[in-house]
Amino acid sequence: MEDLTQDSLIATGAEARIWKGRWVNRDVVVKERVVKGYRHPVLDEGLRQTRTRKEARLLRDARKAGVPTPIIYDMIPWEYKLVIQWFDGSRVMDCIEEGVHVDLKQVGEYIGMLHRADISHGDLTTSNILYSSETDRFIFIDFSLGEFGASVEEKGVDLHLLREAMISVHEDPIDKYDEVLEGYLETYPQGEVVIQRTKEIEGRGRYQ
Repeated sequence: MEDLTQDSLIATGAEARIWKGRWVNRDVVVKERVVKGYRHPVLDEGLRQTRTRKEARLLRDARKAGVPTPIIYDMIPWEYKLVIQWFDGSRVMDCIEEGVHVDLKQVGEYIGMLHRADISHGDLTTSNILYSSETDRFIFIDFSLGEFGASVEEKGVDLHLLREAMISVHEDPIDKYDEVLEGYLETYPQGEVVIQRTKEIEGRGRYQ
């Protein structure tokens, strides 16, 4: 693409490289899925294209459900790339650690909206939610492991991952998690079933 540049590498993960770039005279994030050498090349190509398309749909549908997600400006499946809205903010994890006030009840409200739409995030931690204190806005990122038609189990795993992330990183994690649950139930009253499943997941230690 003539209008797209990838100027600086922000992060490298197991599934993708994240770049800051420019597209049609605006700052963007470019997410590029990486080759997996252990997979057959044809299988690898197909999986990367399929997962690129799926993540774009997840971001779009989550946004339709009321969850703040970055706008997808373009998708280039044959290059395994998503061109995504740039957001000036910090990870909620860092905001909390730096003493920035974060409305965790509102975070819970957004998670409730996501689950009400039967979408799971798949890697729901305070690292995958960004917050701008200047604009008082959140944005949920990285739906690589998300699913449509999410089961109670998958929704329970979302909450479990968030709780575990809070316990491992933040002070007073249970109070913070309870704030999330308060908001969660306001937008997803049926979430009581999910919360109960989360307790079962914690009890059996399946995801620890």
